[in-house]
Amino acid sequence: MKQEGKFILMNRDELRIYIEGLKGAKTFKTIQQHHTASPAYKDVKNNHFQLMKGMENYHINTLKMSEIAQHFSTFPDGGICLGRPLTKDGGGFLSPLNKDSITIENVGNFDSDIMTEEQKQSIILLNALLCKKFNIVPYTSTLIYHCWVQNTSCPGLKWFGGNTRTAAEKKFIPLIKAAMEEPLTFEQALEIVSKKVNTVYQYWLKRKDIDPAFSALIIKIAKSFGGE
Repeated sequence: MKQEGKFILMNRDELRIYIEGLKGAKTFKTIQQHHTASPAYKDVKNNHFQLMKGMENYHINTLKMSEIAQHFSTFPDGGICLGRPLTKDGGGFLSPLNKDSITIENVGNFDSDIMTEEQKQSIILLNALLCKKFNIVPYTSTLIYHCWVQNTSCPGLKWFGGNTRTAAEKKFIPLIKAAMEEPLTFEQALEIVSKKVNTVYQYWLKRKDIDPAFSALIIKIAKSFGGE
């Protein structure tokens, strides 16, 4: 995990722990799906924070927002960056459509860029974790593409099979539902528990003599902390 100012860059394991342990967020009912268009893949050069600051500058100085529009950004390398705090509504749509809505910006122009597998997996996990955290049932009425409410191609013509509702129902929403049902692994559970008790979980992963009952106990404890 890396941080510059309010921007926090995470990998998928860190994202899971962050969202599962999140407290103090407002209530959300929908999740907005966007692509940046610009920056596109050609603009990404291990410059996550620079791109985040550039997007916030555009949102503040050109679009006259109070801060960056999106709560989360995903990147081609699979990184996920926290932006707008989850105590505020998102800023990706025109008001009042932002009310109780999380904004996700996915870095790339998915009218032309071919999404990397790393970014795809991060998008799926991020949406699944947010749905579970805020009790959002994945439908086209809750995972909303930008182009369904405004005249744009966003989140892109090549976004998970296309940007239509039919494409979402066949190629996107089933992936989110499947990720939500994925059982907690021993490694994931161990990381959650270790974070709570402030110890290093990798030690236990190296052990070859772990009793199956111990694994089951760790998963049970992790679920009691909010893991699924």
